[in-house]
Amino acid sequence: MPDTLALIVFACWFIGGFVSGLTGIGGAMVAVPAAAFFLPMHELIPLSCILNTAMDGCIACLHFRHCRIRSLWPLLLGALPGSFAGLFILQALSGAVLQGAVGLLLLLYVWWQHKAHSGTARGDSWLAGGAAGFGAGLLGTAISFDGPPAGAYALFMGWSPRVVLGTLGVFFVLRSLFTCLLQASAGLYTPAVIEYALYGIPACIVGTLCAFPVVKRIRLALFHKALLIVIAVAGVICLWRAFL
Repeated sequence: MPDTLALIVFACWFIGGFVSGLTGIGGAMVAVPAAAFFLPMHELIPLSCILNTAMDGCIACLHFRHCRIRSLWPLLLGALPGSFAGLFILQALSGAVLQGAVGLLLLLYVWWQHKAHSGTARGDSWLAGGAAGFGAGLLGTAISFDGPPAGAYALFMGWSPRVVLGTLGVFFVLRSLFTCLLQASAGLYTPAVIEYALYGIPACIVGTLCAFPVVKRIRLALFHKALLIVIAVAGVICLWRAFL
């Protein structure tokens, strides 16, 4: 029988999978702050990286035909050094500092989403793509939130929603696999992390699949506003817990 923590992991990443399935990013931003009430950050972040890989892999499979393959190269090349920098940060900082960083990032993400507007379609930019990839690699490895830098690049490029889901889905799963290798080599995958991952992987996949038929029916503008409110509340909670 699964224990209470396993059920909490399942519930958090089912919701996270559903959110990512609708928007392409944000699943970890919903799941991690909720799970942080019950799991220590140095277990939660490696767990989230494993589950992000499963979640993004599902999204990539569902939307692969919309992926802009040529746009992946600058993102991936930037993500390599960013991932090494993120691993150093994860090992060097305390759980309170990491949780405070998560809270600040969530509130920054809300502010950015409130101010940002999709631009006109542009050609691929190696400079902007590399910078976005570096930021995604650093934040993804350090605090498991690689969405904002890559999402900002997608807005800058003026991609359609299906192109965002396809391109970022493939990028995130490749970047997450590299992060998982780095974290595994650093000994961060304890038996507890692996046990919780066994519950979280099917949860995030089922959540992502449940979102697929909803994408064509829901008013995403209204949902996006509600999602930003949830993320803002989560950011405030993380900051509050960091100072306890």
